[in-house]
Amino acid sequence: MQLLNPPFQIALLSVTVIASFCGTYAYRRFALRYAIIAEVNFRSLHSRTVPRGGGIAFAAVFFIATVAIWLFDAIPTWLMLAIGCGGAVAATIGFIDDFFGIRAVKKLLAQGCLALWSFILFYENVYATDFDTFSGVFQVALILLCLFVSVWFINMYNFIDGVDGMAVGGAIYVCIAAIVVLTINGADQNLSYVFALLAASSLGFLPFNLPPASVFMGDAGSIFLGYCLGSLLLATALQGQISVWTWIAILGYFIGDTTTTGVYRLFFVKRWYGVHRSHAYQNLARILNNHARVTYGTAIYHALWAMPLAIWSAVDPGKGPLAASLSLGPAVLWTVRFGPRLSSD
Repeated sequence: MQLLNPPFQIALLSVTVIASFCGTYAYRRFALRYAIIAEVNFRSLHSRTVPRGGGIAFAAVFFIATVAIWLFDAIPTWLMLAIGCGGAVAATIGFIDDFFGIRAVKKLLAQGCLALWSFILFYENVYATDFDTFSGVFQVALILLCLFVSVWFINMYNFIDGVDGMAVGGAIYVCIAAIVVLTINGADQNLSYVFALLAASSLGFLPFNLPPASVFMGDAGSIFLGYCLGSLLLATALQGQISVWTWIAILGYFIGDTTTTGVYRLFFVKRWYGVHRSHAYQNLARILNNHARVTYGTAIYHALWAMPLAIWSAVDPGKGPLAASLSLGPAVLWTVRFGPRLSSD
């Protein structure tokens, strides 16, 4: 593998942002012309019609950019297949779901296949030495845990795509945090560049999704982002480039909200597995009738609380568990206060 020179990196990032912006603009016009819009129903936090499925635009741009740096020998074939091609398939599955709807069982099966695809590619090229230190039932348990994390991450990202700008803004934040930590840890620069391309493609979509959103990413975007970020999380964690504690610190708000909501519903809601809009951020967006406050409030939480804690855990690994706990704590308490207990579904 060879390092990309800085001028080329900057040029490709710039082209990626512009292509994503133009692609989203073109898709929005197409969606409006052919009435490809999000339905307003009991789960909606919107009262107006908005084009959906826009995630396919920035997912396509990321795929092309990933293939481009692979052609320049900046990333190995297995990573291009796992993140580039796997991400394209994830976006396609989400796009089909946006248009025609996919039953929950079939969608879960598709997510499992995506997780297995990335795991097989990573196992042969990244995980093997890590898994060889285990044997028998422990190795099987670790494999199942990796597959579970991948599927859970896809669904976690699907859960947070309900408030304007929150999911795509969160993806940009996660990528930036990962790049900072990888730099601190002296990890592979080209892997950092993959995160940078994912952030750049998301950035081109962001202006259309900020409150009030003029286009929704839909499952095409949320499944794509969840798959790519989940796969990169496992790859960096198992290679020791970003510790599990640092990842928890980075993702403190998202993990705290989705996990606390899920546990609460499991114990206190009869049909806990049903569709709902009872996350804290959803309740607050509905009560305040303001997506911007929730989205920008979450961004402030990430910038002023979660990011510094993630950096601290990278600089001083021994403080990783404490940093992760501090990142999770406020999000958990916030969700207990404003989450499912304030919702009727």
